[in-house]
Amino acid sequence: MHISAVFLSAALLASSALAGPIVARDSYDSYDNSDRSDNDDSQKRICRNLDVGNGGCIRYVKGFDVTGVVTEVDLTFPLIQDECDCIQQCLDRPTTCAAYVWKFSTPQSVQSGHRTCTLYSQFNLPTDVTIEINLNSTLNQNINAPELLANNNNPQAGAPVPQTFMDIDLNTTPDWDAVSGEVWQLASGQAIC
Repeated sequence: MHISAVFLSAALLASSALAGPIVARDSYDSYDNSDRSDNDDSQKRICRNLDVGNGGCIRYVKGFDVTGVVTEVDLTFPLIQDECDCIQQCLDRPTTCAAYVWKFSTPQSVQSGHRTCTLYSQFNLPTDVTIEINLNSTLNQNINAPELLANNNNPQAGAPVPQTFMDIDLNTTPDWDAVSGEVWQLASGQAIC
């Protein structure tokens, strides 16, 4: 029994020593403004001009819309000219915005050549999750119940994260320049994205 324990301890120690270094995708050091170019797996920072930790946004995805639909604020050109304007609008709403998407959202936006910005209070639900909101509850705040009903978003059914498109029908030509992601308001008063 003693020999087994010693052998097991030695094997665990050896495997730990031989394991390669753990490469972090995110830098939690708010003073680290590098592009992490030493790591090919890192997410490129966007919108370095925004007042957020990590010197820009690294928590985003291109070509997919990771947002949810509990609350919805739709913004258009000329207020929104790029993904950074969209993220800034979310930062300007720290108590109601947690996710954003900058994409072509309507045939009119495709025709104009300007992506829209939609702000939400949460993210895409997983496939096996459905939420129905009691729209008559007096506890609801900032949920925009009329819009939820008008867009047939109650109940909200989970689904795979949808792809973004740039053709007039919004279903054929992928839009790999569309950007969506989250904005987290930390208890320290700092925002990260």
